Amino acid sequence: MTTRLDPKFTALLSDTAARLESLELLPRVPTDAAPVLTETAQNLARQLREFTTQLAQAQEAKFAADIAAKEAIILAREQAIAEKAAAHAAEKARIAEEKEAARVAKEQAAAEKAAEKARLQAEKEATIAAREQAAAEKAAEKARIAEEKEATRLAKEQAAAEQAAEKARLQAEKEAAILAREQAAAEKAAEKARLAEEKEAARLAKELADAEKAAEKARIAEEKEAARMAKEQAAAEKAAEKARLQAEKEAATLARAQAAAEKAAENARLQAEKIAARQAAAEAKAKADAEREAAKEAARELARREIEAVKAAAAALKAKQDVEKAAARQIEEEAKARREAAAAKARAEQEAKERARRAAALAAIAAEKAAMEAEQQRPEASA
Repeated sequence: MTTRLDPKFTALLSDTAARLESLELLPRVPTDAAPVLTETAQNLARQLREFTTQLAQAQEAKFAADIAAKEAIILAREQAIAEKAAAHAAEKARIAEEKEAARVAKEQAAAEKAAEKARLQAEKEATIAAREQAAAEKAAEKARIAEEKEATRLAKEQAAAEQAAEKARLQAEKEAAILAREQAAAEKAAEKARLAEEKEAARLAKELADAEKAAEKARIAEEKEAARMAKEQAAAEKAAEKARLQAEKEAATLARAQAAAEKAAENARLQAEKIAARQAAAEAKAKADAEREAAKEAARELARREIEAVKAAAAALKAKQDVEKAAARQIEEEAKARREAAAAKARAEQEAKERARRAAALAAIAAEKAAMEAEQQRPEASA
């Protein structure tokens, strides 16, 4: 059978020590054995009190050691959790950084590749545009040379026409002089002149008809020339239209280049949006880290409260033990007072008994002395 160490047992030890200290031996034990037994009881009571004190100190030390061990375990667990969380967060951050770096490198390589492709395309389109522009300039130069040649030819033809007109005018003037001479001759010979005039009129009519025919032929030639010039003008307008189409093509090329630039700008904007998304992800990660830190702080606060609760329980237990000790001290003091009172009473009774014994002994001695004196006086009286 085992005895459980609890406050009742401690109180029982204190009560036993108090009972031993207030143990009344007389008159149940011999008088000569009473001091030895009383001293033994006092020693036992003192040892029991010392044992009770040692038990209380050992319990306090054990309780403090348990609290310290529990606090150490809680701190070690918190530290392990914090280290594990820190290692996990560091590993996660490292993996995220590696992934982000790989993604950024991939996006940068893709962007560089797209930029190089756009640059090559722009150079190719610029080369094509330069080639087309050179061809257009060459065609324009060729058209200009053709126009200059045509203008030279028209100038030559106009000069020839003016020369022919001048020649015709001179011929007409010469013919007019001839007609005047012939008319003068005709006036000299009226009949011959009339006949000559009629003949000349017929000739002139024929020449006029020929002239009209020549004029009609010249008109037709002029109309043909005008048609040719209209054709050449149409060709020039066609060349101008071709040049306009070339210019529009160049404008389309420039528009494509501008579209490529806008596409590059759009890609840059998308890149900026991606960077903003990464920043948002980083802020979300920071917020999650803050929430995890808050959870850790809450766990630490809970552990601190548990430790405070344990400390409060320890303080309450210590206060209870202090109360029990105070009660034990009060019981001990009351027992001591009772013991002192009982001892004083015993001492008084013992002293009274001793005085009575001494008085009885003195009375007996006095009686014996008186008897002896009386016996001594009787012989003297009889003598």
